[in-house]
Amino acid sequence: MTGMIYNNSYDIAAVMLSVCCILYFAMTKRIKHFKHTLYAILCGCVFTGSLSNISAGAFAAAGYPFAANIAINTYFFVNVLTMCIFGLYIQCISGYLMNWHKKNYIFYSIPAAVTALLIAANFFLHFLFYYDADCNYTRGKAFLLLHFLSAMYLIQTIAGLLKNVVFIPKRKVGCLLSGLGVVVAGIVIQMIFRQLQIQLFTEALMLTLMAIVFENASLEVDPDLNVYKRKEFLDYYKTACDLKREMTLIAVSLVNTEQLLSTLSGEEKAAAFRSVCEKLSKKVGHHNVYAYSAEKYAVMLDRSSVKDYSIVENDFLIALEAMFNQSWSVGEKKVYFNALVTVIHLPDDVDSVTLDSVFHRGRNLNFTDSNVVLRDHKDVDILRKRTRMLNAVRRACENRSFLVYYQPIWSVDTQSIVSAEALVRMDDPELGFIPPDEFISAAEEYGLISALGEIVLEKVCEFCADYHPEQYGIEWIELNVSPYQLGDANIVQKFARILQKYNIPVSFINLELTETVDVFRNGIFEETLKQLREYGFTFSMDDYGTGYSNLANLMSNNYRTVKIDKSLLWKATDQEGMDFLMITVNQLKSIKLQVLQEGVETKEQLDIITSFGGNLIQGYYFSKPLPDREFIAYCKRLAG
Repeated sequence: MTGMIYNNSYDIAAVMLSVCCILYFAMTKRIKHFKHTLYAILCGCVFTGSLSNISAGAFAAAGYPFAANIAINTYFFVNVLTMCIFGLYIQCISGYLMNWHKKNYIFYSIPAAVTALLIAANFFLHFLFYYDADCNYTRGKAFLLLHFLSAMYLIQTIAGLLKNVVFIPKRKVGCLLSGLGVVVAGIVIQMIFRQLQIQLFTEALMLTLMAIVFENASLEVDPDLNVYKRKEFLDYYKTACDLKREMTLIAVSLVNTEQLLSTLSGEEKAAAFRSVCEKLSKKVGHHNVYAYSAEKYAVMLDRSSVKDYSIVENDFLIALEAMFNQSWSVGEKKVYFNALVTVIHLPDDVDSVTLDSVFHRGRNLNFTDSNVVLRDHKDVDILRKRTRMLNAVRRACENRSFLVYYQPIWSVDTQSIVSAEALVRMDDPELGFIPPDEFISAAEEYGLISALGEIVLEKVCEFCADYHPEQYGIEWIELNVSPYQLGDANIVQKFARILQKYNIPVSFINLELTETVDVFRNGIFEETLKQLREYGFTFSMDDYGTGYSNLANLMSNNYRTVKIDKSLLWKATDQEGMDFLMITVNQLKSIKLQVLQEGVETKEQLDIITSFGGNLIQGYYFSKPLPDREFIAYCKRLAG
């Protein structure tokens, strides 16, 4: 083919765009990752290919056929290599390279290796293309082989993208498809209009698009911690799970940050957390560490790196424990971190385990022997059960399927039932009946207690509106309120709306607070209690005698009733236990409080508490907790 004049302006534009991409890549601080290495190679390929194509034409015009041949051979080799690297980059973006082994890379590189051999042979045989002695460009009979080899990579790239599109975040799919469309359009245009050397320009446009979307460090790296952001981790974790890749997630949650960092400034806290991330990155590589939150970090490793769950068996876990058993320097200050470490093997352990539960710090962690608590496969089973419990609570909240039972409260003064405690119950279609302590604890830990409390109040109000228990002597209903609910600044408005909906007077609902509420006391809780009192709610103190409250707190909060914990009554089997119970009752009555004794199961226990002056009695001696209809039937029998 001779005499054709090529338009190299697109190649010049491709050089300029690729140079911009190279400069952007060099100037941007990013975490080293295979994806970024591939992008850098792509930039180099497009730059070299464009420059080679321009040089080939320039050397031919100047009458240097040997130099023109070197340049044009370089151009075609780089052209195929660009398609090869671009395909790898797309596979890396989709996460599909997670499952690649050495043999996959060898098989994938075959077309590029064949191209290199063909180009080398072409210098001597001229069966692909060449510039003759007069600098005329000629295509050989085997020229289409190069297009075929490039097409192999392009088709494989498109097929791989479509096949793995479910593993790619939706926000990135559109970008990849658009970029591929631009490149394919450039190839088609160049094949039809050979004088327009536009293919490399479209590839340079693709590089620019990738720089904005995939190589933008600000989108993927947390600027404060200098590790990958939560979103990057979630995408990577989901892809690993979808591909059933054998990996290990090591979740590191700092437990005592509120206590130990209370003396640090905001900048010092940020420096402390960044220091943790830096040390984790040094141990396992920067590209393996992610920030789940400011105080929770994820380390993703190949399964071969962590052979077991035990600290003793794993070098990294040994190093992790040593790291946290030392003090951390923050400026001139030193702090110790307590870390909860959870080891999860993918894909074995992920069934029915949520990431929130993996990172959840929970309660009652023992850091006596070490600053690190390791959760192993046994704890993963507990997490799995906890996750099923959490899902059950969520279902019950969504379906409003909690049950409310009522346990009668007997008045010594009137010798009748005057009240009842509303007790929430849960019967899940999958897990069956769940003890209250378990699902209430889960609701408190995972932020569902406010929703649960609203449902219980509404069911109590609905019960009162339907059955009118006041006509059977019921003067009020005791409703348990978790201390965690008092952190909801809108609790008064929510409760008021429910009461007004069913036209239930606020005086008919007495809020029962556990003794542990005093541990949670702060400005928000105090303000919430004040607003509840001002609206008209009264309070009872539950579980009195288990160790937190004092008489001053009882007087300051206008409690109408104090419920003595059943353990005090059950321990009154000797003189010492009876004396302690009597003193407790006398103290409460001395400040004008009604005394409600729970857990009364026998006539002997009833006689003891009434002899000491107890006003109200609750327990199996009178009745177990009853469903609404059975409770009303019980009240009718007593009233009749």
